Amino acid sequence: MASGCCVLVDSGAYIDDTNDSTNDSTARDFTTTGNQMMVSLWPAQPPIPSRLSVHCKRMRLGHVFFQEPKILCAVDCFFVLRIAMGRSPPPINITKKMSDYFIYQSASSTGPSLKLLPHPHPHLFTDNEVGVLPRGNEFTIAVLSQTSYYNFVLYLFKSEDWYWTSKKVLVDSPRLPFPMPLPPDDVLGHFQHHGNSVITIGSRGLVGWVDLWHGILLYDVLRDDNDKVRLVPLPVRLGSHGGYALVCCPKPYRSVAVLGDCLKFVELEVSGDRLPGKDPETRGPNIRIDDWALTTYTNCNITGDPDDWIIDFTVKASAIRIDTAMRSGLVRCGMLRKSEAAERNLQNLWTCQPVLSLNDQGTVVYLITRVKFRHPKAWLLAVDMANKQVRAMAKIEAERSTALSLKYFPCRISSPATCLNGTTMPVEYMTIVQCHVRTGQKRYCSREHMVGVHLRTNHWNEMPQEGHSHEISGFALP
Repeated sequence: MASGCCVLVDSGAYIDDTNDSTNDSTARDFTTTGNQMMVSLWPAQPPIPSRLSVHCKRMRLGHVFFQEPKILCAVDCFFVLRIAMGRSPPPINITKKMSDYFIYQSASSTGPSLKLLPHPHPHLFTDNEVGVLPRGNEFTIAVLSQTSYYNFVLYLFKSEDWYWTSKKVLVDSPRLPFPMPLPPDDVLGHFQHHGNSVITIGSRGLVGWVDLWHGILLYDVLRDDNDKVRLVPLPVRLGSHGGYALVCCPKPYRSVAVLGDCLKFVELEVSGDRLPGKDPETRGPNIRIDDWALTTYTNCNITGDPDDWIIDFTVKASAIRIDTAMRSGLVRCGMLRKSEAAERNLQNLWTCQPVLSLNDQGTVVYLITRVKFRHPKAWLLAVDMANKQVRAMAKIEAERSTALSLKYFPCRISSPATCLNGTTMPVEYMTIVQCHVRTGQKRYCSREHMVGVHLRTNHWNEMPQEGHSHEISGFALP
């Protein structure tokens, strides 16, 4: 793992229609249709997410972006992007064949770079199957697609060769039985590895395709003679998630990260009840949250034995401390409520999408939280598991989406511009950040100093004082 600090990256790069959005990370290249693209990284200190901006400096007449550019994966300073654009109007069905793939390097010994990749057609894989392994200034992109229960096709792109290759690979050993029986009607659960994310253990040359229920399929990219992937199961406890484990979508509740040579895993469990009728404010399900709990695990052996997973911490929201000044600000803005008739505490908030920090030995977990399900206003919490304390919070306007999919992920950026004044945000440096989203426009944040102190930001020198805006999504019921 390269040296540097951890940032939270929004998986959706935003389209910037201004001409002055450049900084020291800006790089340029052309699409297959001759449009010049400019990509820039705008880092921010967590829990504020960092963003990538994509600007078309010379767009051909009649051409438009078909959809928001997507970050498929990011490791250290390497980002794999998919950008779909062409002649207006956009087609009803936007296929992967209509997209260009780019490798963006935000920092290196020779400066930032953006390079158009050869299109992998006719191999059209999904976005969740793509991983990248940095090798100094070189890299390997690895894609794993399942063809049958034990059979997969591996696609590799090595930067020194600059072309795609493919080969068949097999699962090294059969799946271990789950600690609970799979639902009899869950045919896909029995026969399919659902890709939720891709991880990289760079020190071991491994790329892992994560199914957040079934486990991680690991492949040694550095071995040319390797034709097998091996399964590392994830912890699944009997009766967890109200009996809906292996049935509901896991993204709102689980995530995997890599810290050094070890795997890290975090799980969120929510206890509550669904009440009759709909919520009058959101028109969504009426749900009462009684409490929620976080559990973090570490696996440094990575042998495939379920006993390799060691529990680090289990913390209930009802036991998490909030600084007095922060709590006062949250009460004033309506997130928490002190009224005896309708009290609302941290454990009563709708919380989802836990993400482990790559700093602090993985003891900090970032979460999205709302007053209620589908509420448009969301907050990002940084929870210190070791000290059972909310370390930082950022208020976010989540106007665009309440989808299930994870919208941000941890990434280590080996650039000094992102690591000034330390890599974490202590409680005494709090600013509540409110972001305003305007589609198709340059988007920045305004600051509300609700707790009376200033946030130490680690933006690039050309970053505006207000910071950069971002959007976070929530999730639906299983």
